[in-house]
Amino acid sequence: MTKSSLNPGQQRMVEIIEALGFGEIEGLLVRGGSPCYEPQPRIVQAIKLDSEPLGQPDRGQADLTLKKEFEILLDQLSRLRDAIVDIEVRHSLPFRLVVERRDEELL
Repeated sequence: MTKSSLNPGQQRMVEIIEALGFGEIEGLLVRGGSPCYEPQPRIVQAIKLDSEPLGQPDRGQADLTLKKEFEILLDQLSRLRDAIVDIEVRHSLPFRLVVERRDEELL
């Protein structure tokens, strides 16, 4: 799977995660399995003050093969269909997906 094979919402999510480095994307709306940006999610970046700045991934190449963490995230979002999620980011990769649920969805 490459960036160029993704729809625009998915590409934007990958680019945000890569640029974020460490932090969270909070309140991201998922519709039909794809990220939506209306309303805008809250993006919280964590910056360690005692370490060297992270090098940015080469975001200019759309045909780079995505790491497995992105494939797993995209698969999980497609299974959710419609939801509100938070995505924890570490080392410019999706690390954890938190899904807002209603009790009737779990019972």
